[in-house]
Amino acid sequence: MSFHIPDKLFCLLIIEGGFVLKKIHENAIEVKVIPGKLGAVDAFDVISQPITAGVRIIRKNSDVPTRIHSHPERQILYVIEGRASITNTVFSLDLEPGDFVLLDPNEEHYVVTKDEEAKVFEIKYS
Repeated sequence: MSFHIPDKLFCLLIIEGGFVLKKIHENAIEVKVIPGKLGAVDAFDVISQPITAGVRIIRKNSDVPTRIHSHPERQILYVIEGRASITNTVFSLDLEPGDFVLLDPNEEHYVVTKDEEAKVFEIKYS
C-alpha cells in the first residue's frame, strides 16, 4: 500500500534491503486552518489518501468544525495535550491526555474546547 505524503521537507534514511524510514517534523508541514462555529483547528497532515493522519491543534474557546459534521471514513482521535469535549448534540464526552475516541463512518460529531487548546492525533480511514 502506498500513501500520499505532502510535498514538504522530510528526511529519508535508506536501509539495506530497500526499506525506507521517513522523518517529518510537524513544523515542516503546511498548516491547514479549518474554521468552526467558533474558533478553528490547525491541521498538520503527514499523509493523506487512502488514510489521513496528522496532528490537530484545536484552538482554545473553539467549537469545531462547523456543525454538525460527519464523513464517510472511520476516525480515531488520540488526545496528546489539553482538554476538550466531543459531542453529537445528544451525548458529550470529556477528553483529556491519553484518551482515544473511535468514530464510525457518518457518525455526527464536533469538538469543543474552553480555556485551553487541545493537541490531538487524528487518523481517518475507510
